[in-house]
Amino acid sequence: MFAKVIHQDEEIKKLFYQKIKEKMERERRSVEENDDSGFFAWLFGNTAVDHYDAKRFHDDSKGSSGEGELENQMWTLLPSDSMILPDYVLEPKKDEFIQIDQMVINLKGIFLIEVKTWSGSFLASDREWKMRQGKNWVHVSNPTKQHKRHFELFKLWLNNNIPKLYSSAKDYIYPVIVIKRVDWIQSKYSSIPVVSGASGLVDFIIEKERGKLTPEIVETITEKLRTTKPYEELKQNIKYKEGTTRSGKKYVRVYGTKLDVEKIAQDYKVNYKISEIHQDKSDLNVFFFYLD
Repeated sequence: MFAKVIHQDEEIKKLFYQKIKEKMERERRSVEENDDSGFFAWLFGNTAVDHYDAKRFHDDSKGSSGEGELENQMWTLLPSDSMILPDYVLEPKKDEFIQIDQMVINLKGIFLIEVKTWSGSFLASDREWKMRQGKNWVHVSNPTKQHKRHFELFKLWLNNNIPKLYSSAKDYIYPVIVIKRVDWIQSKYSSIPVVSGASGLVDFIIEKERGKLTPEIVETITEKLRTTKPYEELKQNIKYKEGTTRSGKKYVRVYGTKLDVEKIAQDYKVNYKISEIHQDKSDLNVFFFYLD
């Protein structure tokens, strides 16, 4: 039997891409409105807007053509209890998006995979990455820094969206960077492991001890990832109500998760100063905060 490939819901993924596009347009307008680079910068294509556009092009072109190849190899090599989730987009916080190249979820844990089609020799650390070119070492984009952000925001997403399972899964989330082919690498100063190709990744996964994840937990997390919506879309279904205490203090009660109450609180912050968020002691599925 082969591993299972689970794709993100296509309609939901379109919503994510639309949200990302809107965010990029807002950022570009802001840069444009505040751009005081001057005539000569405009003449020679060296304005703040030009720099922003160049960075966006660089970021957008970093996608890995080797992701599909890696997915096919994992499909045949991993145990049948493994779920492979390719190219997922999440919004753990408002306007904070992450796009994870590949995820594998099985009884051993949740593996967050950053894929690079690079080949050659590397020096890798949290601070910087270098690649051998001839006799020289040249700087390349730092996948450790990027993937550490993915890791932290994914943990936040899990805690906010499936809080009942967070304690069982949080110690079994493993970020890993896959390089297409490594001739030589020194990565002891990278806090995220680096492996070579599909075989190195499969060995990394198989060698892990079984964690606290059960088949039911694997299925629940996988389905939640597949169907989770962008931040604003999720907020539409949150149940909450306003009220007033006997002493005249206004409050808002929210029925759901901690992420739900944070979304509602964000809206109220526009017009109110709000208190800290509290969890109801008699009903752990209810949160509340006060309005000033």
